[in-house]
Amino acid sequence: MLFKVRHFFYFFALFLILSCSPGENNKPSPFGLPVTYPVGEKPVGLVAEDMNKDGYPDLLIPNTGNNTLYFYEGNGDGTFKKAVVMKTGREPMALTVADFDGDGLPDIALCNYGDNNISIILGQKDGLFKVSNKVKTGRLPIAIETSDFNGDGSIDLAVTLRFNKLMIFLGVGDGTFKTGEAYKATGTPADLVAGDFNNDKHPDIAIASNAIKANYIKLFYGNGDGTFKNPKKILGAKQSNYIAQYDLNNDAIQDLILTNPLADSITLFIGNKEGDFIVQPDVAGEKGPQYVVAGEFTGDNAIDLVVTNRRDNSISILEGRGNGSFIFPHYNYPVGPDPRAMAAADFNNDGLTDIALILHQRKLVEILMRSHGTPDPID
Repeated sequence: MLFKVRHFFYFFALFLILSCSPGENNKPSPFGLPVTYPVGEKPVGLVAEDMNKDGYPDLLIPNTGNNTLYFYEGNGDGTFKKAVVMKTGREPMALTVADFDGDGLPDIALCNYGDNNISIILGQKDGLFKVSNKVKTGRLPIAIETSDFNGDGSIDLAVTLRFNKLMIFLGVGDGTFKTGEAYKATGTPADLVAGDFNNDKHPDIAIASNAIKANYIKLFYGNGDGTFKNPKKILGAKQSNYIAQYDLNNDAIQDLILTNPLADSITLFIGNKEGDFIVQPDVAGEKGPQYVVAGEFTGDNAIDLVVTNRRDNSISILEGRGNGSFIFPHYNYPVGPDPRAMAAADFNNDGLTDIALILHQRKLVEILMRSHGTPDPID
């Protein structure tokens, strides 16, 4: 009984705090009272995708502590069914979703950090999953991305290895992959994104590095045949651990967003048609910014950023002006302890972008539903 009383007052206090932001602006929170669901030991990642093709986003969470992958099927009203727990290889670190075998169903590629491989998990018509095969990667695969790098219509994989390599695995189209090609990627590559950054219709790769002296990103421009040019280094950021892409200034060109946890800052790289980026002055962050999602959260039809702050137990909303710049000060809202990975999707089918985030210490995924206001489209 005492636990229930304490639990009630915790969420009541949190609701009161969420109703207003700290500081003089007294900005109301765009989110309602959070709801949590249990996950495994040491959850590290989070993907929101419609895995069973019912039109509603589901959740995938890898847990490095007990070697599991949690699948939460969304009901379409902001709630989720009981988790389906899948065993994985050792220390599942990162995952991506795409149709690897051409059957129209989403599949999963999961980096097993402790086994030096990738598990290919194929989606089935009954909404379940089946481990198909494993792909050897080399030492310590830490991040993964998909694209069609050679233009053959089959999905390929790009994987960063913890110390100094980028691995490219070309898909055959049946859920299997050819032997990987290695590219040198010094600077302790941490995360990567794929996109056409130089407007030549071929996918490129941008890598964030978190070595002690790493103050740059590396761009691998694709040749369109599955190979890549020698990387180009662009100075900016510092010991970054996360990179995301989004068109922040509405010019139809992808920009890059990096988090710098030790520097408590966020770096924006604004792209142009030639594949170059103009580095903006670092945006001040809270303590230990970890993950970023972009979307319209403030009702002004300009792109905003939501950031999880690992050492501050909060999320920040950086309100965008629509031109690639953001208003300071930003607004902070408390969440549970040690927030890390985050995903954005419309979980209750109301046209508003909601947030799911991982609470590492408490082994929970926390769902923050948007309050009703100006609807924003999901990209």
